[in-house]
Amino acid sequence: LTQAGTATILVVGGGRQRSWLDQRLGTGDHLKLIYSDIDVDADVDLFCDGHDLPFVDGCMDAVITTAVLEHVLYPERVAAEIHRVLKTGGLLYSELPFMQQVHEGAYDFTRYTLSGHRRLFNGFAEIETGMVAGPATALVWAIENLALAFVRRPALRTLTKAGVRLVFAWLKWLDYLLVNRPEAMDGASCTYFLGSKMTERVADLDIINRYVGAKHLRHS
Repeated sequence: LTQAGTATILVVGGGRQRSWLDQRLGTGDHLKLIYSDIDVDADVDLFCDGHDLPFVDGCMDAVITTAVLEHVLYPERVAAEIHRVLKTGGLLYSELPFMQQVHEGAYDFTRYTLSGHRRLFNGFAEIETGMVAGPATALVWAIENLALAFVRRPALRTLTKAGVRLVFAWLKWLDYLLVNRPEAMDGASCTYFLGSKMTERVADLDIINRYVGAKHLRHS
């Protein structure tokens, strides 16, 4: 990114990610990070709607969006806006949930398989995809939400969450054994996609044929 000088990276749905992203990516003359969000309580540089990003075409070197597009009304439109503001060859990094229960109340709309995640960004050449969190994490989510289904009072819900996470947190370590197993992809809690902007689109059949889960079905 920085071979030609300063790279500009847009974070769509920055929320409160600034501190750890700055630490992970580094800051200085070589990187300019622009944090954006629609939430007025977010720690960002710019308040805007991802459905209509206030930037000219092809001005960004990279875009990062993590656990955001499941909370927007029209993910395809936000994906198109990300594609528009990126330079040709610009990088996209996205994380999206699959096997997760509702976690933003009324503002939680969509889940994606890895194939669905890939198709959402079919204007990008794939560099790398995989699991952020696997079936073990999904199981802990499910146990927690099963327990919460019996509890209504806010204070008891907080205690229930803490208790479940304390008792079952060890299960998440099983994901480290599954991270490179395609059999685990069908039950992933969250997946990631890293790609570069193209001018053409990846065909749906190509996306179907690259399915990497355990249920290998042939389509004609």
